[in-house]
Amino acid sequence: MKALRHLLAALTAALTLLSCQPQGVTELSTFVADGTVRLEVDGVRVFSYYETGCQIALNEKRGEFRAHDDTMQEYFIISMDKLPRKAGDAVNANLCWTESGYERERQNVTLVARSIRGDVIWLCDEAQHNAAVIRILE
Repeated sequence: MKALRHLLAALTAALTLLSCQPQGVTELSTFVADGTVRLEVDGVRVFSYYETGCQIALNEKRGEFRAHDDTMQEYFIISMDKLPRKAGDAVNANLCWTESGYERERQNVTLVARSIRGDVIWLCDEAQHNAAVIRILE
């Protein structure tokens, strides 16, 4: 019985190590393929913008992007020290969002513009734990 437990533990560890996608991170190739305005935290989409029930706003002077549902109960806000202008630009940011009715935040996150196409910017930190797609409104 003890040997079986050790074997199961070893198999579980091996499967975890061989896993293609680490848990809790955003997969960049699929992330930049989807232009939906959204926030992903630890590999989980915590907010998605949809045109018929959400609004977005950008204060370029303050470097603040907001997306929220029409009730303003579900939202995410990214406050950046500047807006990225080209892929590879890094910005320092604070993230704030709602999850299960509670406000969450992460501060002093360095986000890198992984891609910029038209008015859409894909931002993700180096560890791929914080990722957002924002739209520049001009």
